[in-house]
Amino acid sequence: MRLIRLFLALACLVFGIAVAALNAEPVRLDLLWVEFRPPLGLLMLGLLLLGAILGGAAAMLSRIAQSLESRNTDSEPDAE
Repeated sequence: MRLIRLFLALACLVFGIAVAALNAEPVRLDLLWVEFRPPLGLLMLGLLLLGAILGGAAAMLSRIAQSLESRNTDSEPDAE
């Protein structure tokens, strides 16, 4: 299992380096109050990471909500 994780981490690292190297031209990122000029590859990888973090947080919150809901329905007495 460790070998698979190491291989996956290495593949992600190589992918990130390739994306950053092939998309080195700067782009304009205007956020109304501040303006950045990051390389396109860095911006793409940053947004990919942000999406993964937000997706993981949404999945975790969904599981917590389901767990709380199942606890509440299990603890309610029957009305019969």
